[in-house]
Amino acid sequence: MQAGDFATWAGVAVTLLISVCAWTDSRRNARIGQEANEISHMQAEAAERRASVVEDALAAALRVLGERAPGLSLELPESWVGRRGEVRWEVRRCGRHRFVLRNVGSDTAFGVRIDPDGLGVSARNLPQDATVRPDGSVQFVMAAGFGRRLPDEVCVRWGGGGQAGLRAQAVTVSVE
Repeated sequence: MQAGDFATWAGVAVTLLISVCAWTDSRRNARIGQEANEISHMQAEAAERRASVVEDALAAALRVLGERAPGLSLELPESWVGRRGEVRWEVRRCGRHRFVLRNVGSDTAFGVRIDPDGLGVSARNLPQDATVRPDGSVQFVMAAGFGRRLPDEVCVRWGGGGQAGLRAQAVTVSVE
């Protein structure tokens, strides 16, 4: 064995060690980033729910104030008037693999999630416990793979709003 052989093998071993350390560090950073992303989504959803509760409380307070002071002229925004609407969904493709779940109804939906069953392993960023206001939307990624086609419909589950209980609806995927 020559001196150059030893130096070459030592260089390969050091390079391999550095590569393994870099790969381990990148995996750890990716996991931390994913956790931070999930936490920020939970905080945003909690803030949305708090805002909705504050809107409802303010509307109720303004109604009571209007009843107790009939001479006072108060105009409530149309969206605050006591009657709740309905939640309706539409799923549209807006890129090669990007889809948008939009609330086309007139009520806010809380706890929105897309059931991952039947979507395959290539569905990413599916909403989990999302809050979607009227005309609001959430995006997710879905790609066909392993010889499978994209599903014709997705199952959307949600709760909250003006009605109690968890609801589910199969929504047709529009591929326009």
